[in-house]
Amino acid sequence: MGENDACGSFLARMFGASKDVAVLSYRWRIRGNNENIKDYKQWLADCAKEGYSTFKLDTGREPVDWSLADGHMIQIEVAAWLLWLYTNKVAEYAWVDQMCVPQDASIEVKMKAIKESPAIYRDGKVYVVLAPVVDYASGRIMLGQDARQIVDSYSGAIRGYSSRAAVKALLVNNSYMRRVWTIQEAVAAQDLTVWPLKGRGEVNSYQPLRVMDWPEFNGWNSHPQLGPLYLKYTDAPLNDYYEGDYTGVIKNLRDKVSDAIAYLAMISKDLMWITMDRNGLVNDVKKADTAAKRAWVVLNNHQIQSARSFLPEDKVLALVPLIDYGAWKKATFGVPGRHLVQASVDWAYGLASKHIPALKWSIRIYNAPRCAARGLELLQPRRNLGDSSSMHGATPGWQLEIPEAGRTLTLSPPARHVDGSVAAWQSSSGALNAQPLQLRVEALLLMPHPGQAKFWGGGPWTHIRDALRTDEVFRLSVQWGLEPWRHPDLRIQTDKCAVAVVSGGGLPNPLMIVAALSQGDDSTGQVMVAVEVDSGSKSALLGCLRTESLGNISGGVTLVSSGVSAAK
Repeated sequence: MGENDACGSFLARMFGASKDVAVLSYRWRIRGNNENIKDYKQWLADCAKEGYSTFKLDTGREPVDWSLADGHMIQIEVAAWLLWLYTNKVAEYAWVDQMCVPQDASIEVKMKAIKESPAIYRDGKVYVVLAPVVDYASGRIMLGQDARQIVDSYSGAIRGYSSRAAVKALLVNNSYMRRVWTIQEAVAAQDLTVWPLKGRGEVNSYQPLRVMDWPEFNGWNSHPQLGPLYLKYTDAPLNDYYEGDYTGVIKNLRDKVSDAIAYLAMISKDLMWITMDRNGLVNDVKKADTAAKRAWVVLNNHQIQSARSFLPEDKVLALVPLIDYGAWKKATFGVPGRHLVQASVDWAYGLASKHIPALKWSIRIYNAPRCAARGLELLQPRRNLGDSSSMHGATPGWQLEIPEAGRTLTLSPPARHVDGSVAAWQSSSGALNAQPLQLRVEALLLMPHPGQAKFWGGGPWTHIRDALRTDEVFRLSVQWGLEPWRHPDLRIQTDKCAVAVVSGGGLPNPLMIVAALSQGDDSTGQVMVAVEVDSGSKSALLGCLRTESLGNISGGVTLVSSGVSAAK
């Protein structure tokens, strides 16, 4: 029996015959050296003291030795959950992806697991398992007395802000709400429980919005030191925190570094805001009543752009199946693993574009800063998130001049790529034999860079949102999606960018191309994003862009892309 057959047979036995399966939804992490079940139970009791409802880790219908949670590398919350399932006879089977999907399997077997994932979470009893905060310097779980000691040491400096919110934030690791795969799991789930902090039905159900909670958490959101902290792109404690490791933040708090209160503000407001935002996204996908509407949400919501993943391509592969699982499997049947991201985007954008007249916009092209494929080619819809999955825009040494307003922009089909896999996609998609596009440049403007922190609460991109008569998702998607493009290692201008609006040439709607400008040079840039805008909103868009611009760009802008030379 082959790898694919074995995987399929196991899934059929578990979900077909029994359907009594507890499915784990969690954030994988490394277990601290000194984590143990005694401290975990104390952590749970401390969470209860802070106002959370919690499950009890008591022996149930089946005798159990809780010390089995110790002495191995399975993270403590997963080990405790498995023992709790057993002693309470909650389910006949348990599904833990890290254990049930071979981690050293071939790419085709892993893609098989990816394609089956939505069905697993749809058919099982899904448990969202939240983790404690762990200080990896000591290898220990953060207990209530530890958190309170840290917060109390700032009692004078944080007067007017909630210390209880800060203590809660130092107890509960919020990284589950940042992971992209957990979006799929929560959307697919028909039967969802949050554990061991008790909740039912929605991912924020463990933390109800009581009147007393909202001012406590939200008060930290306006702390004046927050903005400068978010601009510390190379700060190791900040980046580790985004990945679920609080060790550097805890050290900074204990050492009382100059911006320690900013870290306290960040984690305090994040615990509620990130949970609320994640729950809102999950509900937006669930409430979308057609595949086209779900496609629009999945391709455009700002949280997806900022979600964390081990592989950049996961931002497509985890979410596009939620649009219409059966139709997606059919549309991508037989597609090689390396082409799966682009094939999925092609299919999804074809659906989402139907809602541009009603919703006013959609992101047609998004290039991640980490990806070298930034060519426009023929404006094929894409998400270039990593070099290995970028099929369009990957031409090595690509460059193109966007002329000044009123002139014609010519987009030519790409040459056959040197990488055989990319060339195969170019051929199958018809890109190699397509006709050039002749587009009219409606405007070429110097604009404030959308990713600047000073525009989070308003500014030119809020006014553009209003001109399009759309909602806040537009502003957040453009600003959050382009904020990482201000990283100093990219050597681009962080305060301004180039914006071109083009139309005609067979495009159904005008396109707003936003390009990063090279440091000290307004004449060269790289494509960050291209947003398709409803044709009925073109005049309003152009009028607002001209009002908010820093001026016209005369002489044109040359767009460049290093491209991808070979498979990585």
